[in-house]
Amino acid sequence: METILIYFAIKYHGNFADILDALKRQEKISNEEISNLEEQIKTKKINAVTIMDELYPQEFKNLAKPPFVIFYKGNLNLLNQQYKIALSGDKNNERVTKYLNQSLPEVIKRHTLITCYYKNLDVPINDYFLKNNGKIIYISANGLNNPYFAKKVDVNENILVISEYPENVNLSKTKLKNRNRIVAALASSLVIYSSNSDSGIMNLVNNFLNLGKDIFCYPGDFEENDGNAQLIKQGATLITSIKDVHDDKGGR
Repeated sequence: METILIYFAIKYHGNFADILDALKRQEKISNEEISNLEEQIKTKKINAVTIMDELYPQEFKNLAKPPFVIFYKGNLNLLNQQYKIALSGDKNNERVTKYLNQSLPEVIKRHTLITCYYKNLDVPINDYFLKNNGKIIYISANGLNNPYFAKKVDVNENILVISEYPENVNLSKTKLKNRNRIVAALASSLVIYSSNSDSGIMNLVNNFLNLGKDIFCYPGDFEENDGNAQLIKQGATLITSIKDVHDDKGGR
C-alpha cells in the first residue's frame, strides 16, 4: 500500500484531491510500474515516508488535508526532535538586528528551526543556524531537486529537506500556501521579528492560528503597514526577549 501511495503522489504531483480520488476509484497500476518504483525506493533514488509509516510525523495528522507522502533528503530523525520553532520576519533594521543577536544564541541551544527559507530575515536566521551547527528542517513548495529557497541547501546530519511534492513540479501560489501549513504543523510556535501588513507571513500566521498555536511578535515600529503592531492588537503575544517564548512541552 505504501508503494501505491508513493506512485499516486508522483503521478498526481502531490495533489491531495487527485490522490484521494485515485484511491477511492481503486485506480489500477501495472505490475511493471510497481516493480520499477520499488526498485527506485530500494536504491534510494526516491526517499519517501507515507501516512502509513511509523516515521510519518504525527503533527501532520492534525491537518485537514495531511500529505499522503512526504519526500525527503537529509536526516529524517530531525522530525523526532522535541522542540521545533519557526522564526521569520520581513524588514531588518538596527532594532531587529538587536532582537536577532539576543535571541538566536538562545533558540539554537534547544530548538530545531522549521523554515521556508524564503528571503528577508529567513536568510540571516538560516545563516546563523548553519554557521553554528544548528538543526534545520526546510519545507519545500516544489519538490527536492530545485527547491524554491533563497540559497542552495546542502544536506548533512543537521539538515532535513522535506516536500509533499515529488520532483519536477511547477511552483504555484497554492503550493506556497500549502507549504505554510506544513511549517505550522511541525513548529510549536511562530516568532515574528518584523512584518508588513501585506506580507506573505500573514498566511503563515493564519496556518498557526488554525492549529491553535501561539504567535509571538517583537515590538514593531508602528508605521501604517506595521504587521507586527496589527498582530499584537489582534491578540498575538508581545515579547521583548526570546525567554518570553514557551513551547507546548514547557521548554524555552
